[in-house]
Formats: sequence, C-alpha cells, structure tokens
Amino acid sequence: MSNPWICVRQRAGPLVKECRYQRPTLRKGDLPSVQREKQKILSMTKGALFRRTPEDRLELMLGLFGWGATVYTLTFNDAQLPHSFQGVRQVWRNFLGAMRRWRKDSFDYVYAIEGRHGDKRFHIHLVLRDADFTLEEVRFLWPGGFVDGEPLLQGPEDSFRRMARYLVKERHDGWVIPLGARTWVASRSLYGKLPAVEKWRAEDGNIPVPNQATWAEENCTRNPFGAYHYAAYITRYTYNNARVRARHRLEI
Repeated sequence: MSNPWICVRQRAGPLVKECRYQRPTLRKGDLPSVQREKQKILSMTKGALFRRTPEDRLELMLGLFGWGATVYTLTFNDAQLPHSFQGVRQVWRNFLGAMRRWRKDSFDYVYAIEGRHGDKRFHIHLVLRDADFTLEEVRFLWPGGFVDGEPLLQGPEDSFRRMARYLVKERHDGWVIPLGARTWVASRSLYGKLPAVEKWRAEDGNIPVPNQATWAEENCTRNPFGAYHYAAYITRYTYNNARVRARHRLEI
C-alpha cells in the first residue's frame, strides 16, 4: 500500500469523530515555504486529536449521555446563596451525597459551577440521564432553591458541542472563579465508559457519514505534501437502548 491514509476514530455514545490523513515528512533541505505547508498538516495530526481543548473533552463526555439526558440549572434563593465558590462546592458535595443515597446505585453526571454571567449569582449546571433521575426527583433533592431542566439535545439538528461550548464559557478571574479551579467536572464512571480510540490504515481518505445522521460536520485540508480529512456526526436515536428503572414515590 503506497502512502496509505492513517485513520483515527473516537466514539462517544451516538457521537462519532473521525479523521484520515496523509502525513508529510520534514526534510533538512526543505525551503521555509515548504516547511510551512507541511506543518499545516502535521499540526493537525499531532497530540490527542479529539481531546485537545476542554471543549473537545467535554463534548465527548456529553456524547456518552446520548439522547436520553437532561441539563438541569440549579439556582439558589437568597437565604441559601453561598458567598464563595468553595461554598457552592460544599453544597454540591452535600447534594451529590443526597442523590447517591436516593439512587442507591451508581450514575453518571457532569456538572459546572458558574457565577460570572447573567445576574452574577452562583448556580450549577448538571447533566443527568433521564433513566437515572426525573426533574421531580432533582427538585425534591436540591436544597438550594430552584431547578429548571431542558433536554441535552434539543432536536435532530442539535449537537453535543453546543452544550460543551456553553459549559466552558466562563474563565477564571481569581475571585468569583478561583484560579486553577475546575469549573466543570465529569464523574469517574463516565470517563470509564469512553471507548478506546480506533486506529487503522486505508487506501481511501473519504470518511463515510451515514445518511441517517441527525447532525454532521466535515472539513478537509490538502496541499501538495499531505492531506487531513475530518468528520463528526451523531447517529439517529434508537429506542432499543432505552433504560427504565423503578421510580421512588415522592412524598413531599
């Protein structure tokens, strides 16, 4: 096989991200202009590929929730509003403990603490599977004030990247969000469910995107020295994978 395409694929639930590339070789005698063109391709093929930025990593974590998940916004009333980021973290830890006692089984989650936009009050965004918790259960367990919920994927043209971009939007300021603080966190159980990266070689650089994909994006970079093709898509929802569990009866 002459100059084969190197293929790399990452799956995360219904989300599939794939790239195929022909990597050029840097040589001592290359002109600066040639080196620049080769580096355009090489820079895309180095490193973790699909996990370079916090947004990339969070997108994969959200993909593992699939279609049956809700993003909850947990807010505080005046009496329960913490005065610091550390105070919000303590409320979160207590709330997580309450959810674990209620659920009596392991569950996946992603949460993010925010407090710099909107009315600049601390609040928490939380992603949970609908098979694990209902809106009524989250409202019953949340001690701080108010709970709103919306689907993680809001329709056939939505993507996990939209929510990933939203949850990483706040930057550290050293005060509201302390320097070095983790503003979003995924449960360890979720990381353990991310499939290994698939790698192989092929003669074809085209990436097949299913016609049934509900969302897709593609791009291609090519020059005389190499090429890089990329595609991401979300497969159509199937009801066969839905999970059902017995619900607690709420007595408030």
